[in-house]
Amino acid sequence: MTVQTGTIRRWIGSSIACASLLGVGLLAQNSPPPTQHEITDLNGLPPARGIYYHAADGWLSLPFTVLMPFAEGKNAALEVLNVGSDHTEAEIPGPHANVQIGNDPRPVFYLHGISSSDLYLVRTIDRIDYRELRLPVSRHFRRWAHFRDKDVTGLDIQPLGGDVVAVRPHTDLPPGEYALAPMTASGDYWIRLGFDFGVAAGVTGR
Repeated sequence: MTVQTGTIRRWIGSSIACASLLGVGLLAQNSPPPTQHEITDLNGLPPARGIYYHAADGWLSLPFTVLMPFAEGKNAALEVLNVGSDHTEAEIPGPHANVQIGNDPRPVFYLHGISSSDLYLVRTIDRIDYRELRLPVSRHFRRWAHFRDKDVTGLDIQPLGGDVVAVRPHTDLPPGEYALAPMTASGDYWIRLGFDFGVAAGVTGR
């Protein structure tokens, strides 16, 4: 293993460790101007940092996965340097999210202690036992992998005071699996957290 490859692998390992702590201290908030929409009473919002949805029976916390885009079959150095591939994938375990939302195609989510700066709402690709995010790649190191435009839905963002921000899709979401993907404290655009949820007909819940 060359010195350069070893340095890259140590850097990636350090980035994963940083992102995996949900005391990740995401980047300071820098939200767009407020967009007014229907907001739930924040009474009972859990104190822990996270992303929440208010269902009929209470607050639901969206679980998260560290999204690390790697091209299958390539070593760390080749993946980072984008040799021989025009895309890569990130995976979220399980065929469906634990939180499934029904009868609410434009759900409002509440970011508590999570930055809405450079936040994406992305539709995932269903696989047998996981969900996939396919990311085109570029040679710009910090923007090595990015989401496809066709998978991204715009968001209305409304700061609610303190460290709470409400976000809502611009348009109705068709049934499917999704993830809200904020940046991590590392500032690397291709290492994100994926807070996953599903939109389906039926009763909201787990």
